[in-house]
Amino acid sequence: MLESIKYKIKSLLPKRLLYFYHLSTARRAADYDLRRRVYDKVYNDGAAEKVKRDLTLLYHIVEKGLTMPIPRPGFGKKAVIDLCNVVLRYERMNLSQDQMEFVQSVTVLKEYNKLHKEIGFQLDDDVIERLNRVVNRFDNVKGLEQIDISEMEYFKNVNAPFDVFCRSRFSVRNYTNKEIPLEVLYDCIDLAQKSPSFCNRQPTRVYIVKSAATKQAILDVQNGNRGFGHLAETLIVLSSVISTTKDIHERFENHLNGGMFAMTLLNALHFNKIAACSLNWSVSSDKDLIMRKLLNIPENEVVLLVISCGYPPENFKMAASPRKKANEITTIS
Repeated sequence: MLESIKYKIKSLLPKRLLYFYHLSTARRAADYDLRRRVYDKVYNDGAAEKVKRDLTLLYHIVEKGLTMPIPRPGFGKKAVIDLCNVVLRYERMNLSQDQMEFVQSVTVLKEYNKLHKEIGFQLDDDVIERLNRVVNRFDNVKGLEQIDISEMEYFKNVNAPFDVFCRSRFSVRNYTNKEIPLEVLYDCIDLAQKSPSFCNRQPTRVYIVKSAATKQAILDVQNGNRGFGHLAETLIVLSSVISTTKDIHERFENHLNGGMFAMTLLNALHFNKIAACSLNWSVSSDKDLIMRKLLNIPENEVVLLVISCGYPPENFKMAASPRKKANEITTIS
């Protein structure tokens, strides 16, 4: 009865007044989250977590470069120097050198150094100076190197038990121009539709992009696909319908449901022997507007992420990207 009365009152209000009412409610709710994020950036010391964050961001840039179809000699100079500096800063902070972020950072820098020695490419003096400091200082540190693999080996466990299947999927950034049939993509999307969905509202929407011009336009604004994005036979853009949420307190549901959908879709692609890589969509509003125009995405949808995919070549490289163990990220109460 009360809900019915509220609905009638709202229906009688001018839309402009109703708009500002909802905007005010949304701002109060969003402020709760924004304050926490701003506080973290200004007041939270968290030096150990933040230096590990910086290590991960930088070593991942370098490891991606190492796994490109054709690594560009001398690639990522700034990232390499920055990573060396953060590794040395980490040491000065007297943090544990057994931590995955530190171990992998040193390992990636050693790989970078080794690659350029093998191809006989002379790195700039400032890069060599920094690399030598790290390589010589942490000679005994050894993590996971990037993975050389064949197509047959990569897909050998697509019919294996779930635990084996899960561990066999990696992000792949190397594709052939062999066409992925639409019916195969639809099968993958149907599997992804089995992902959990809040009250079965099924908010996720899928845009399959085959046009070369549209793919390139999307990749230009995504800005995290250099060296491999142009090889993708298909781009998949995921969005989520805001209208499926009831009020501002359900503001996370679009991304939460979209994230579960995306993971099932990635597994479905892997099951169908299609290589794929998630490309984040944490972009500025002007770039988001470009995407909306390119794909004619309605105003009541939020863009979530882009997935590049294609059939891989006979042999390729994958980034090792080690994961933390369960006991490192779990709290029991």
